[in-house]
Amino acid sequence: MKIAMTMDGNTLVSAVSSEFDTSPYLLVVHRSENAIEAIEEIGDLTAEQLAQKIIDLNCEGIITGNFKSQQSFDLLADACLTRFLGASHSGWEALELMKQRTLPLIRNFEGTEGCSGEHH
Repeated sequence: MKIAMTMDGNTLVSAVSSEFDTSPYLLVVHRSENAIEAIEEIGDLTAEQLAQKIIDLNCEGIITGNFKSQQSFDLLADACLTRFLGASHSGWEALELMKQRTLPLIRNFEGTEGCSGEHH
């Protein structure tokens, strides 16, 4: 399973970014191997370009912060990526919480508990 992570730094010791749209780094973690596949600076990408890049990398989920762009959220949701709220955690902590199934899901663009529209 490949998990994309928007991060404030280029390692798993760094914090998960508080906002998807302004994240400076993208890490892609291969959960089965516990290996980082890609570390990229993403500051020049728009939120929509970042969402498409994550889809193109064949990730199954993303650990990130809140979304400012409805379009980027919709791209990821329509591609059936599971969206986890990992802001305020280090990359390692967020991965461990995801593994324990205690990392909250980002169910809708507003970040509330309910589902809206066709995104699940």
